[in-house]
Amino acid sequence: MEELTFIGILKISIVIPVLLFLSVLLVAVFFERVIFFAKMGGIDAGLFKAIKDLLLAGKIHEARIRASAGKGLIAQALEAQLMAAENRSRSEMDNILTLYYQRTQSLLGRRLGLFGTLSFISPLLGLLGTVLGVMTAFRDLALSGAGGPTVVAAGISEALIATAAGIAVAVTAALIYNYFNFRLKHTLNSLNIFGQEIILMVESGKEV
Repeated sequence: MEELTFIGILKISIVIPVLLFLSVLLVAVFFERVIFFAKMGGIDAGLFKAIKDLLLAGKIHEARIRASAGKGLIAQALEAQLMAAENRSRSEMDNILTLYYQRTQSLLGRRLGLFGTLSFISPLLGLLGTVLGVMTAFRDLALSGAGGPTVVAAGISEALIATAAGIAVAVTAALIYNYFNFRLKHTLNSLNIFGQEIILMVESGKEV
């Protein structure tokens, strides 16, 4: 029996190329999301403290300018809120907070469904590969007319490799999905807390 190589496995199993493609897609989207979260999903506690200090001093315009120097979706939301605060419009500030909350959720949550989908379908693809591999093993056994491990080795190897590959992709996708969901919730909670504090500080003139 010929030694099984990576190219050989790709040729004998239709499932392995599919899982390979999905794993490449998984890695590509993962790095794209990492870069986007780092650029737009950051939480700058120092920026918020500086804004609070300026609001306590009654310097709303200066606080807005300070927010405009920040980076990310939260900084953009705070800047928009403070622009409305200059007009002392509570309803407008509430509307802006709601709008930016939804916008942040949409932008940061984009493509996260892919990880959830991969964590679900990858084991099923691995199971399909297992079934096909076992079918191959029995077919080889029937065609050979004789028993022995060498006859069914290729089919069994195909089955085991497909199972392992499916589980590996699924576990990786599930971990990534949970990680980004945690970061998304943390960012949204921070945005909501910062925004509500700004509204109350503008109205009361004192720290919450």
